[in-house]
Amino acid sequence: MSVKIKLVRVDNRLLHATVALNWNSFVNANFIAVVDPTHINDPFLAKVLQLSFPKKNGVGIFSVDQLIEFLQKDREEICKLMIIFKDLEVLKEAIDKGFETAEVQLPYPASRVMIKQLDAYYSAEEIKAIRYIQKKGTKFFLQTAPYDSKDYSIFKQTKKDG
Repeated sequence: MSVKIKLVRVDNRLLHATVALNWNSFVNANFIAVVDPTHINDPFLAKVLQLSFPKKNGVGIFSVDQLIEFLQKDREEICKLMIIFKDLEVLKEAIDKGFETAEVQLPYPASRVMIKQLDAYYSAEEIKAIRYIQKKGTKFFLQTAPYDSKDYSIFKQTKKDG
């Protein structure tokens, strides 16, 4: 069997109540991969993350290389996976190492009314990572709750983006 990726998200808050309760009940993942190389050897954080997710399901903290290895592993049952990247740089590293996804969800950074362009919230380095990943064929969208519409508008490229 294989891995079926249900949701790819970038969120520096990692696995928190909104994701564990709202998003997981919507996407029905049975495993959450938190990709945060700075915490792969942190047993305390691993226990805290597992507490926020039903016991019948699993949570793991991975480096990018460990995620790629996990995705390629043969398994007896389908793994319905939610992947949460710590930040855009970690996602970019994964893309460079062969990770592919059609879409990436980002949480709304502030009031939806105020966000009109990327540089109102994201740093120059983050925008550079977003544009790089977009050129690899991945779309970004903002979405707060599972029943909200996906908002792709802020990520549209302009002529100055190249």
